[in-house]
Amino acid sequence: MLTRCSYRYDDFSLGEIQLGLQMTKGQVQLEVHMASNLPTAATGQPPDTYVKTYLKDGERRLLKKKTKVARHSCDPTFDQTIKYPAQEVLGRTLLVMVWERSKVFEHNQGIGVAEINLTKLDLKTQTTGWYRLLPITSIDRIDSDSGESMR
Repeated sequence: MLTRCSYRYDDFSLGEIQLGLQMTKGQVQLEVHMASNLPTAATGQPPDTYVKTYLKDGERRLLKKKTKVARHSCDPTFDQTIKYPAQEVLGRTLLVMVWERSKVFEHNQGIGVAEINLTKLDLKTQTTGWYRLLPITSIDRIDSDSGESMR
């Protein structure tokens, strides 16, 4: 089976993620649809991935939520809904991180991140789009996925 994986060291593409956002019934619903063209795992195989989200207020990260792991795919489908209370979203940024669940290394590895300024979106209607993943190091502090709170 042919996969469209990019190669972590030969190609600087980290892929992209498709998200949908809408405010309904006092909640902002984040639909994590799928990712596309993720790099291969360190083993050269398609990675096992999951998505971790935070609301970001300045430098503080709040309300961490995760999807389930999608196994063995550079184009994983998550199709999961993450809900945040509407009052928590106002004036904040959504941080969406794609992580590789590691079997070889001690810690999971961050693949890429997208930051979405929620104040610039009309959340009264469904907004769906593809967001390019940037290096995890583009945000202030790398989350080791250890469960510890950030700043």
